[in-house]
Amino acid sequence: MTAGTTVRPATRWLLPLVPPMMLLAACGPARVAGSASAAAGGPATSASATAPSSSAPAASGAETPGAAVEQWVTQILEEKYTEACLSSAPLLPAGKDAESLCKSPKAVASAKSLREAWAKPGVDLPPQGKVEVAAVPAKGDKVTVPDTAVKLDGRTLRDLELVGATGDTGSFSLSFTVQKHAGAWYVTGFDLKA
Repeated sequence: MTAGTTVRPATRWLLPLVPPMMLLAACGPARVAGSASAAAGGPATSASATAPSSSAPAASGAETPGAAVEQWVTQILEEKYTEACLSSAPLLPAGKDAESLCKSPKAVASAKSLREAWAKPGVDLPPQGKVEVAAVPAKGDKVTVPDTAVKLDGRTLRDLELVGATGDTGSFSLSFTVQKHAGAWYVTGFDLKA
């Protein structure tokens, strides 16, 4: 390695997330920053917060941003990928069918990749292991919750994501976008920087 060369973290689970649309890209806005693949895929997705046209069951929002993230991460860890995606249904772009989007192979593959990033040997998963989210103050109707504020079985998601990583991991981060709609909070996307 030559001077001035940056070594990116070796995170096997990250690769499936970058090329395809992320789970929440199917279910709402998502962004991948800091990777060459993100630039090749075009700009970050953006969607207006309107009700989807679908026969999907109504999603239940949470009372706080932290509770929304806790519910969503728990569903991913329990391999309830479609349910996690559908929990964002109230904020899908107009005209999108929630069930079709959430059951798509790309959405399921992205959810499985997140689970792989967090489900590490020696870490108890729900229901034995608890997902806990530190209080994140809500200023307005949109909140960003960093992976360092979310714990699984006492370890932050960031710590779990970096298990087995090599090189400079200082620029790596994952944060969840949580939005309030009709009095309830929903995870509507995430931002992955590598």
